Amino acid sequence: MPTENICDEIEKDAFYKGFLSEKRDSASTSSLTISDQIKKLTDGLEILSLELQSQVRNQHGALLSQATHAGRLDTSLNTVVGHMERLQNGANRLRNHIGGQFAIVESQTKVLGRLHDASHILRSCGNLLQLANKLRNTRDPSKQAAILFELEPLVEDMQLNKIDFIREDRAFVISSRQRLNNLAQEDLVNGLRDGKEAQVTGSIQIFVNLQTIEKCIDNLIETFLNEITHSIKECFAGTDVATLTSSKLSQTDPSKELRSISSSTSSAPKGPGKTPSLTTSQHFRTKLWKSLTWLMTDELFDYCQQIALLQKCLLNEFQNTNAFKENNDIQAKFYKRLENLLRTSFSECAPHIGQCLQEGLPNLLSATKVLQSRLSSNEIFGENIFESLEAGYLSKCGANLKATLLGVIDSPTTDNADNLIRAASVELSSAMVDNRLSLLVAAAFNACNKDFWTKIEANVKLGTDSKQVVVQPNAAQIQNTNLANIIHYHAEGVKRLVNNLGEKFPPEAAASIIKNLNQGKNLILAILQQLLESMTATVGIILLSMHREPGLNSDKLSTAGPSLYMKELQDFLQRSWSLHMLPFADHATVSECGEQIATRCIELFVNNLSILRPVSSAGRSRLKNDCSHLENALKPIVENLSSIGKPYRFLRAMSTLITLPIEQLAQQEIEQDGLIPCHIILFLLFTHAGSELQSPHTAANWSNERLIQWLDGHTSDRERLELVAGAIHRYREIIRRKNSTQYDPVYPLLSKYFENAYKILIEKRSEKFSS
Repeated sequence: MPTENICDEIEKDAFYKGFLSEKRDSASTSSLTISDQIKKLTDGLEILSLELQSQVRNQHGALLSQATHAGRLDTSLNTVVGHMERLQNGANRLRNHIGGQFAIVESQTKVLGRLHDASHILRSCGNLLQLANKLRNTRDPSKQAAILFELEPLVEDMQLNKIDFIREDRAFVISSRQRLNNLAQEDLVNGLRDGKEAQVTGSIQIFVNLQTIEKCIDNLIETFLNEITHSIKECFAGTDVATLTSSKLSQTDPSKELRSISSSTSSAPKGPGKTPSLTTSQHFRTKLWKSLTWLMTDELFDYCQQIALLQKCLLNEFQNTNAFKENNDIQAKFYKRLENLLRTSFSECAPHIGQCLQEGLPNLLSATKVLQSRLSSNEIFGENIFESLEAGYLSKCGANLKATLLGVIDSPTTDNADNLIRAASVELSSAMVDNRLSLLVAAAFNACNKDFWTKIEANVKLGTDSKQVVVQPNAAQIQNTNLANIIHYHAEGVKRLVNNLGEKFPPEAAASIIKNLNQGKNLILAILQQLLESMTATVGIILLSMHREPGLNSDKLSTAGPSLYMKELQDFLQRSWSLHMLPFADHATVSECGEQIATRCIELFVNNLSILRPVSSAGRSRLKNDCSHLENALKPIVENLSSIGKPYRFLRAMSTLITLPIEQLAQQEIEQDGLIPCHIILFLLFTHAGSELQSPHTAANWSNERLIQWLDGHTSDRERLELVAGAIHRYREIIRRKNSTQYDPVYPLLSKYFENAYKILIEKRSEKFSS
């Protein structure tokens, strides 16, 4: 029976299953007696034994072969084990040999290290003793400093500190270094204070050789700044200048200044229950400003001079030495820290001190300028060093300026203007010590001027009553004139003020004040503009009456004297100008208005003249004379008509064109932006034509007045030529409908001139677009 079947039978047997499971089941064997159970187990074991024997017999050859191989493997393993034991023994012998040699080398290395340390210590001791002996025999402080620098690492070596036989020399070196350092510090401070360049140079050389020059300079600057801080506190405390001066002169231990950085105690002890001094009194203010003036002009000057001397010695004596390359800008470093100190001190002072400083800011700036002038430098401090005080000072200035207008009930008067200018003169004169402050005060003055003009503007009358120019000036116009004259009076006073301040007054501030006056001038122009509009409108109405002038188409018309419309224009201009414009005190602005009116008169006269038809030869001569009469009418307004430029030349040219034959008129040169616009020539050509060739505005069914208004709103040559083109096209349609072959003699000349003008206009536009 195969082994698998025997095993399956045993596993399936209920009796054997109880013994094969991990948990013994006694229920399957409880029905059998002990002897039966033993017998059952014995039978099973016999079955298994027989099966094992059968398997051994069947696999006998394979088992013998495996046994033979196992013997050989065991022999090989024994051989390998022998080799490993021999290799391990050899390795142990080699390790013992190397370990012994290493121990010997390690021991010798430690001995050599101790010998090296001892040799280094002995060599250092020898160097220290040698240099100390050299130090004793050297009298030159500079050379002593170089020797002490070489001794410094030896003195600081902690190993040498434990050696007894050099302790005395080491102490000598330390004391010598301290003594030389104190001596150099004392000589440096005394040399800087007395201005002895050689002494300062010698001290610097000592610090250079000691390699402590950077630390020395930093300590010196720090000491100066702390002394200045103490001086500022004393000034704020109201200490007398004599006390401050004597306190500075009593400093006899300068070396202490460099070794310690501390502030001096106050001269007057303070504590609970002490009565505070009245720092708001005039006496205190006097002492405060005397002390601050001494601080800025004497104390700071002294320290700046010392720093400048130190800088000079460094640059002159050691400019090629690497040790000093980083210290070449110590003067700028000191100025920067001094500026920060002053800015902080003056911005963080007590409120009552700050109020005094704000009110007297020009005095502080003046003292600063004196300091800069004494030092021959304009770049010691920045412009905004006292920025924290400017707001309070400007508030005071603004209050003083606005106080001159507080009593104004209805409108400002010339007295208010005088008071404002006097107050501004005081404030601007005080601020002249500094450009920045002058600009700020000028801005405050400009703001006050604006308030002045605002009060005037509130009283300016607008409306129909203020515009009429036909009769005598009414109450509203008289009031407007008076207000404009007050503005002009104020502006002239401001200009005199700026001139009186002189060249020392900053040009930027002066320019801002003068430029600000344009706001007042604009108000005058607004008042005058009402009159200008009314006068211009009346002039337009008078010149439109030219078309109703009798006799212009008559050949018997006399050319002596002006036309009726021209007489009316002359009377109106003379009367309205003298009554309404000449009372204004601002003659320059009135002259500008006169030029505007004159220009507008010429423009309206030429536009009406160019479309006037029908006109006879005598009528044209009368119109030519009217051009001369117009010049006479404008002279009361503009004394020199040539000053208005192109309009005046245009009027002169028009007096010639009006009487030219049609052939010469059509041959006039066409120039874009020239003196005579091409549409005026075309309009004049129309006036020589018959009734069928209507003028452009007549062809469009426009009135003369509408054409003038249209010309005012359409100033481009293209639009005006298109208007002319419409009239020409309408005439062609009329001729075509009549089937007529006869054209008006003017038409060919007119058409050709129009074509040339339009061609030139197109070419100009093409050039403009291409560019």
